Amino acid sequence: MTPLHIKAPWGLGDAIYVRPLLKAAAKQRTLYVDTPWPEFYDDIPNLKFVLGERLLRTQLKNIRRQPPERWTPLPAGLGTIALGYGHLEMEDGVFAAMERKLPMTKAEAKAPDWTLPEMGPCPFDTGGAPLAIVRPVMRRLEWDNQARNPLPEYVHFVAGDLKRRGFAVVVIADTSNAYNAEWIEGDVPPHNLARLRGEGTLNQLMAMVRDAAVVVGGVGWIVPAAIAMKTPTFIVLGGNGGMNAPSKIIDRRMDGSRIGFAVPREFCQCIDMRHQCVKLIPDLEKQWRRWASALPRLSRSSRAA
Repeated sequence: MTPLHIKAPWGLGDAIYVRPLLKAAAKQRTLYVDTPWPEFYDDIPNLKFVLGERLLRTQLKNIRRQPPERWTPLPAGLGTIALGYGHLEMEDGVFAAMERKLPMTKAEAKAPDWTLPEMGPCPFDTGGAPLAIVRPVMRRLEWDNQARNPLPEYVHFVAGDLKRRGFAVVVIADTSNAYNAEWIEGDVPPHNLARLRGEGTLNQLMAMVRDAAVVVGGVGWIVPAAIAMKTPTFIVLGGNGGMNAPSKIIDRRMDGSRIGFAVPREFCQCIDMRHQCVKLIPDLEKQWRRWASALPRLSRSSRAA
C-alpha cells in the first residue's frame, strides 16, 4: 500500500493514546509520522519519523534531544491524516475520536494494545521505600485549561498522606522557561524530592511512572501513561467534564481498573476551558482512603504508618 503521512498528536498524553492506531496502520504500509515523541514508537516496525514544526516549548525541548539521524525527509505527494479531536468529536471519548480518523481492523479494534516500549531504568533509588509520583496542578499559556484543573489543596492532601505513610514522594513538573509559560498553582505538594525543571529524559519520566507504587494528579498525560504501565493512579478531578470526565479519557476497551477518581460534588460537564467550574470535593479524604484501602501496597503502608 502507498505510504501515509501521519500528523500525530503533539500532546504527551495523546501521543500515548494513538499508539494502537499507529501499530495497526504500520502493519499495512510505511508511515511517516510527525511527532515530537518518537521514543513512544521505537518498537513499531515500518515507521519513520518526520521533523515537525510548532511553537510548543516542552515538545521542542524533546525534539532537540533527538540525534539528527532520527528524522527522515517527508516524500512529496503522500496522503496526510491528522490525528486530533475537538469537543464536537468527543461523544465517545478521546481515543474513539482519533480512531475514526485512522480505523483499525475489527479484530484489532476489539482489544487495542496500549503498552509502551521498554523505557530503561528509573533515574533514582528510593532506598526500598515505595515510590509515589505526584503531578502538581499546572497552568501553561500554551493550553491554559483552568476549568479542568482540580483545586491544588486536594493534591497536596494526598501527597502529604503518602509522605506520612512512608512513601518516597517525587513531585514532577517542568517550569524551566524564561517567559513564565508554565507554572505550578499554589505551593509545591509535600515531597521527598522535587523535579520541577523538566529534569531527565522522556524515557526516565516513563520509567518513574512504571516503577511507581502510585501516581497522583489531575487529568493529563498521567492517565494514559499509567494505564500503559499498569500503575495504580489516583486522579483528582476539577471541572470541564465534557472533555475530561472518566468516560471521555478512559476508553471502554482500556483497562482502567487501577485508576481511581476523586469526583467533585457537582462535577461540571462544561467544554469551556475558562469556565468557573465548582470543584469542591467535601469528602476528598473519604474518597481517597476508600480507593487506597483496596490496593494492597497502599493499605499495607497505611497500617505501618
